[in-house]
Amino acid sequence: MKPTAASQAPPEQRVQVVLSACSAADAETVLDALRRYFSTDTAGGAIHGPTTPDPARPTVWTATFDTSQVPEDVSPAELSDKVTIDVQGGPVAVARLRDVLHRTFEVEDAGTASGDQEVDLQLTLRGR
Repeated sequence: MKPTAASQAPPEQRVQVVLSACSAADAETVLDALRRYFSTDTAGGAIHGPTTPDPARPTVWTATFDTSQVPEDVSPAELSDKVTIDVQGGPVAVARLRDVLHRTFEVEDAGTASGDQEVDLQLTLRGR
């Protein structure tokens, strides 16, 4: 059984996700897919993002996920365009979230930075 909020998970199980360079609909598709498989810190599943987009400013959506439970079955998802996603967390937690993304979307690695206890990963997602 999953915890009710990612904030209740041990730090090594939490992954912060930041989406940018995409439409609100595609951001919602990615975050909805992740919420199906992992619990999140967002109240009622709400997306942390702008309520009224401003074309003069970049738009970013964020959420933190608890990766302590890994789903066996994952369904593919469609996107209207590519999505850039930045993932940050412990190595095991990031690997779990990355596995789900690979089973849900077409994924291209855009960059990685690893430390002793944290991994920063940037991916480009496309629908399946």
